[in-house]
Amino acid sequence: MTRSNIHIKLTNGKIIDCVADSSSAPEHGWIVETLLLPLLALNDAEKELALLTEYCAMNEQRVNADYRYIISLPSKTVQFFEENYNYGKDRFYLGDNLTYRYQEYIASHNALGSMLNDINENPL
Repeated sequence: MTRSNIHIKLTNGKIIDCVADSSSAPEHGWIVETLLLPLLALNDAEKELALLTEYCAMNEQRVNADYRYIISLPSKTVQFFEENYNYGKDRFYLGDNLTYRYQEYIASHNALGSMLNDINENPL
């Protein structure tokens, strides 16, 4: 299991911190399919908060998180980083920018959807 600290701006401008405790690497698919894509499609802060509450530990951050997502729902952007924690200074800090992994997953997801549409439109 991989954990991710999530910093998210809802469509109403409210900023929320929460933790996704399930498989949160984009390649695992869960976080993208269950949380990120639905959030990006909602455009309703109350529904966004309800979805986050269903799948995340709200108003928390974990020192043992592997990743950090920075999400802006008004601009529909997702950034993905390694998460680091300095125990001596009691501070989180960003590691490497891994957004390309999220983007690669989205590209493969879109390519698969296009391929399935082609198959459905042109059956053998």
